[in-house]
Amino acid sequence: MNALALFIVLLAPVRADPASGAASARAAQVEYLRGTLLERRGAYPDALAAYEKALTLDPTSAFIAGEAANLALELQDLDRAEKWARLRLALAPNDARSRVILGRVLLARGDPAGAEVEYEQALRSDPRSEDTLFALVELSAANDPKKARARLEQFLARNPDRAARVLFELGRLDATQGKLADAADKFKRAIALDDAQSGPAREALAQTYEVLHDTAAAIAEDLQILEDDPEALELRAHVGELQEAAGRHDDARATFRELKRRHPGDPAACAWLAADAERAGDFARAAAELKDSSALKDDPSLNLRLGYYQIQAGSMKDAMATLTEARRRWPKDDRIAYYLALGDDDLGRHDEAVALLREVLAVKPDDRDARWQLATILERLNKMDQAEPEFRRLIADKPDDAPALNYLGYSLADRGLKLADAKSMIQRALAVEPGNAAYQDSLGWVLFKLGRSTEAAHALAVAANSLPDDDEVWGHLAEVREALGERDLAWRAWRLSQSFGGAQAAARADALQKTMSGAQAGELWRRHLASVHGGVRRFAGVCLLEGRIGGRTLSQKAMLNFRASEKFSLELLGPLFTPLARASIDAKGFRMDEFHVEGLDDAQVHAAAEGALTAIAGALSGAPYAPGPARLEGWGRHTLSRPEWSVDIGPDALARTLTPAGGAALKPSDDFKSRLRRIPRTFGASGRFWDLSLSCPEAKIELDAPDELLPELE
Repeated sequence: MNALALFIVLLAPVRADPASGAASARAAQVEYLRGTLLERRGAYPDALAAYEKALTLDPTSAFIAGEAANLALELQDLDRAEKWARLRLALAPNDARSRVILGRVLLARGDPAGAEVEYEQALRSDPRSEDTLFALVELSAANDPKKARARLEQFLARNPDRAARVLFELGRLDATQGKLADAADKFKRAIALDDAQSGPAREALAQTYEVLHDTAAAIAEDLQILEDDPEALELRAHVGELQEAAGRHDDARATFRELKRRHPGDPAACAWLAADAERAGDFARAAAELKDSSALKDDPSLNLRLGYYQIQAGSMKDAMATLTEARRRWPKDDRIAYYLALGDDDLGRHDEAVALLREVLAVKPDDRDARWQLATILERLNKMDQAEPEFRRLIADKPDDAPALNYLGYSLADRGLKLADAKSMIQRALAVEPGNAAYQDSLGWVLFKLGRSTEAAHALAVAANSLPDDDEVWGHLAEVREALGERDLAWRAWRLSQSFGGAQAAARADALQKTMSGAQAGELWRRHLASVHGGVRRFAGVCLLEGRIGGRTLSQKAMLNFRASEKFSLELLGPLFTPLARASIDAKGFRMDEFHVEGLDDAQVHAAAEGALTAIAGALSGAPYAPGPARLEGWGRHTLSRPEWSVDIGPDALARTLTPAGGAALKPSDDFKSRLRRIPRTFGASGRFWDLSLSCPEAKIELDAPDELLPELE
């Protein structure tokens, strides 16, 4: 019921009937007014009852009968809708709207033929009624488009002043028949004739361009609509999606930013901007964008996404708060319980995690992810009596589940339990994934537990060859080598485990080292450091040389080129990579072109360059670890002493400082990693009056074959 119609009803004069008739008419108007207020509040059944009461008070009101019919139709109460539609027709048979209302009811009842009859009679009563014509066109467009087109063209001939609307409907008809170019032409003509009321035509034109894959044209039309209706939020979001699909990422970002400015909680804007931040790796911004979404209160999946962003941003506290609140809102959502359990486990709240996972499995006993997490948490809590049944359930449900077979087999073997069964499960896992080095490690470990150390050493060497950077594999191999009496090989395996983060490796290697002389330990350390830092065949790339010489700061790009057994060169570069000066080291020694630094004499520059570059060239050549006398010395025995070098060893069993005899101390960092190798890409060197750093983060590095560390494979 629109405001104008209500205004007309309220001001309509009461018929000059006897007093009782006038009173009934007034009472009917009051009841009708009550019905309109109820309808505005959304209380549609009560509103319909009020309209019907008004009709009992004034059964001659065609207007109220029509309103009752329309509302009953909206409520899908078709019997009452038809009753009141026919009453309106009886009261106002010459009013075209009476037949349109009845036609709508008949169409809803599945009687399109009856509806068409009513629409046609309505059009005869009012030939200029656009609403009636377009209802007829809508009715016949699908089954008889030719007839629909003829009606439109006839109407246009009789009413040329209505051309804009008719062209729009003809364009829609063309579009449904696949005549997209014709449709676009008619939509454009309709817009040109009546730009002020062109919204529907422009929207249809934009959609037609989309189907024609003319995204740019579609966006242009949509933007024009937004100029007229800037609060069309769904359309603005659609424009952003089109811009993104067209590769116009900056435009899309601006569109969604504007959408969020106008409606800060808009779900589409918040989701897109969060995803945009995620693509940029900015998870804190992604979380902030998504947290504004008004859809969070209704969408558990969105809460999970927010929790993920918060975890990636390093805010476990915020993530757990999000998941906890989501759990309160959706207590039966197993996904929330699952991820909340993972968070509890990460925070060390293992009992809470176990309880939540058991809740998930009570509802979804076939949830393998939840059962896997439950089993692994229980195993880490050393509750094998509870963990084992969970693993066996996983295996029973899927006998070829290699991860479950290996995990349970290894867990039992590590505790010395059911070793034959453990070995069988690990072998079954390897049968499914023969090349899996982790399973090979498990096999070696269970063989060791069974007392078959020689076989175990071979299996573990195979695993170490495939997983050379795994501290646990090297630790297992070291343990087996010790059992076989291979002290030196065990020491080297322990040190490799230590270099990759093995927690107990340093203590175990130190215990073996106490049985060695300084020379024996020195030789083992030399070979170990050569295996992890040596073997550089080529090192080349653009570097940054910076630091100070005699109080003067220096920052210069340079091109470094090193080839083993040949020479080392560093070329200082100016703008556009123009060579400025060159320094080189070969069999004849150090040479350098003149390179002037304001405030310094050339001798100072030459001395600093020679000190730093000689140390760097020596480190790249592997000279500190070359064969020859080596002795472990110093307090705590952490210094490898060589005739020409001294190497300080760090707690990670890697070289921390390299110092050539009589030369500058060199601190390597930013390692390039390849299997066992850790090759530094940044070198810091210090002398009496200088301090320089050479950083080559994008250097191309080629390596020789590593030192043989796995004699078990021979």
